[in-house]
Amino acid sequence: MTAACDLKNIEFLIVDDNPVMQRIVKTILRAFEVSNPRVASSAEEAIQALRTMPADIAIIDLDMAPVNGNDLIRQLRTEDSSPTPYIQIIVLTALAEKTDVTTARDKGMNEFILKPLSPMMLYKAIERIIKHPRPFVRIESYVGPCRRRKHDNSKDDQREEDDVSFIPEDTFPWNRNI
Repeated sequence: MTAACDLKNIEFLIVDDNPVMQRIVKTILRAFEVSNPRVASSAEEAIQALRTMPADIAIIDLDMAPVNGNDLIRQLRTEDSSPTPYIQIIVLTALAEKTDVTTARDKGMNEFILKPLSPMMLYKAIERIIKHPRPFVRIESYVGPCRRRKHDNSKDDQREEDDVSFIPEDTFPWNRNI
């Protein structure tokens, strides 16, 4: 069994327009000893909250209005005015079509959780982000975590170093001495 992740110094932002889901996720995070998970009910509130106080991990619902979760992810990853382009993003949604997962991945999410939520599902997603971080890449058509989970040594699958800029891993709190 692996050691539990210490989440006490990790800042979370929950972005969901459903107050019941906000409370459920907040309760689960508090059970993981997260001291003060913050909540935003819309993409606009999320951007404002991140400008005021950055978070390390955002848990974002896709099915929100007027700006949906995928548009929020795109804003966070690519817009020059983004307060936190390298935030770790967990998508938590009831949208289960393959296109929903693919679109969220292509916008730059780190992990995908399908509702109904269990504490173990959320913990495992957080644990993957912390214990098995993927490098962030910035290329013309994509900004976000490397979409390959395992390093592939095949020559055909290698990107030229000039095509990709990797984000320093010490950007994330679990890689710093807190």
